[in-house]
Amino acid sequence: MRQNQKAGDNSVNVQGEVVNFGISYSDAKEIAKDVFEDNVVKFTEIARNTASERAREFTESLLARLPAEALDSMQDPGIQRSLFFAQQEYACSGEKDLGELLQQLLADRMQSSDRDVKSLALTEALRTAPKLTSRHFTALSVLMICIQTQLLADSVEELHKALKDVLSPVAKGFQISRADVAYLEYAGCLSTSTFSTELGVAFSNTYPGLFTKGFLEEWISENSRSAVTPLTRKCLRDPTRIQFPVMPKENLRELARQEIFVPHQQEIERLIGIGLMTPEEIEREISEIGPDLAGFPKAYNTSRLVDCQLTAIGTTLAYTNLRRVVGHKFDAKLDTWVY
Repeated sequence: MRQNQKAGDNSVNVQGEVVNFGISYSDAKEIAKDVFEDNVVKFTEIARNTASERAREFTESLLARLPAEALDSMQDPGIQRSLFFAQQEYACSGEKDLGELLQQLLADRMQSSDRDVKSLALTEALRTAPKLTSRHFTALSVLMICIQTQLLADSVEELHKALKDVLSPVAKGFQISRADVAYLEYAGCLSTSTFSTELGVAFSNTYPGLFTKGFLEEWISENSRSAVTPLTRKCLRDPTRIQFPVMPKENLRELARQEIFVPHQQEIERLIGIGLMTPEEIEREISEIGPDLAGFPKAYNTSRLVDCQLTAIGTTLAYTNLRRVVGHKFDAKLDTWVY
């Protein structure tokens, strides 16, 4: 006999005897509770009660971050192992900031089903996070913003606002010693770079179009003027001059490598360097954006971070901490850096 079904708004049609909509919130909560209770080491009664309460608090906060489709990952043995590790670390420490960071790492891991660099980095970051202090997380986030990130800004004012929103909240707590940097290298978060990059140089490379005083059209060689001039715009800092678009130096160089511009590549490279503010001028401007950044350029340049770059684990921790501190003001995806 043929059966017809009709459904109204907000309803679900079901045929057959067995229906499985996946793990519910209550199922996931029960699994998480069992994972902890079945594996937690034996404490005294008071300590056990405290640990269990913290694990419950951690689990409820974690589940609140997850979309319904991510709950099925609770059945995965690898996820359960990571879940217990995070529960255990928070149950023992009770540190709110660490708990939030572990929850975010675990939430991202539970939504990363593929066995790729991102999921591996998230798993290792979960194990590394409890070994670090807030000072370490701050340093990693600072390095990520200054070296690996281009904040979206089409004007000097927009860049200043972005730095206030994203860099200031972490820079105000920035303090890192040589021993801290060595420890972060040992923990797999940093690697030593082949060259040093101080703050002014880093920002000049990332935002040449925002830290330039521009050039005059007649400064473009006559042979290249007709080809190069259409690439320029009115200078943001001096309307009597022109400049290249707001993009990192490497992007400008890629543009110059396009077939149409190859004959003018050397001229474009020469013009990129004309009018650029000095690193010292850039650092002075950054220090004047707000009180939290007043001493930051000097503190950054005198640290060993200028000789370092982030590993995949360090990037994952830096990114997660940044999201924890500044929230929706930093809404890029981890896949931008780790994939």
